[in-house]
Amino acid sequence: MTASRRFPLWVTLLPLVAAIGLYGLLWRGWADDFRAEITALLPSATLEIGGFPYRLEIATTKPRLALGSALRLDIAADSARINRGPWRPNPSVIRLENPRVSLVASPAIAARINAAAATASINWGEGRLRRQSSILQAATLALGTSPLAIAADTLELHLREVEGDPVPQTSPTREARGQLVVAASRLRLASGDALTLSAEVLATAGMRLTDYARWADGGTLELTRLTMADAHGEILSASATLTPNRSQALDIAGAIETVCPATLTAAFSGAISTPEKRLRVPVRLALAGQLDAPRLAPLPDLRGRPRRAQEPDCPQLRG
Repeated sequence: MTASRRFPLWVTLLPLVAAIGLYGLLWRGWADDFRAEITALLPSATLEIGGFPYRLEIATTKPRLALGSALRLDIAADSARINRGPWRPNPSVIRLENPRVSLVASPAIAARINAAAATASINWGEGRLRRQSSILQAATLALGTSPLAIAADTLELHLREVEGDPVPQTSPTREARGQLVVAASRLRLASGDALTLSAEVLATAGMRLTDYARWADGGTLELTRLTMADAHGEILSASATLTPNRSQALDIAGAIETVCPATLTAAFSGAISTPEKRLRVPVRLALAGQLDAPRLAPLPDLRGRPRRAQEPDCPQLRG
């Protein structure tokens, strides 16, 4: 009988060692490509790469990114970490400490955001933005030319480019090209009471959203829904159409339904409202003017309207 042949342990481990070595070479190639991609965006930044073997991660301090001309995006932060899968460029996940963000398309379409921290997920493919989701902590926000200070404990922004379905020639708006979904917890307008907010905005246009002037020629922003609530229920809901005019401002036409009409009217005028009990049935008020100076229709006669006397007063919408 022939004795069974035994192989040394190191021989049996050779395939595993070879596989690890091959993966290490591949990972280094992916890492070099990743570094080159980020260097093109942040040419002056010092990049530290790591994450082997499960991910690619780049860490940097004091990053500054400036993109676009017609649509200008500026992002700065104290530090950043960028992660992605070794062989999957999408999505990329970014963690920022003390981010400062400025987005400007026109004087009326602009946002400036500061936050204590932010996490963003970016999915880009086929030459378009599939989805970009950001969660900002302890955020402050300024919109357009409005001096109103806005703050939120948590601010979520979800943006995606839409391949809009064709609309009939009789449609008052063109096909949707972009979608922005916003959610906020403990939102405060100036020194107003904390509220939750949920909103969706669709950008309509006859082409991709790459140029403000072309978008402004027939494009609109459709506020399909906006709701604000406190711990005792919904305070208001709104919908509106925003149309660019020749002065690069946005005309607004829409309506707000609210159970706190006097409080809402005071907020539009910048005044402190007197205590108001919530209506049992919301009242609808027309909204017009320009986005940076909207006008609310006068209040109807509310005498005799049933109110929720057992519930707390309406919150201060704007301090």
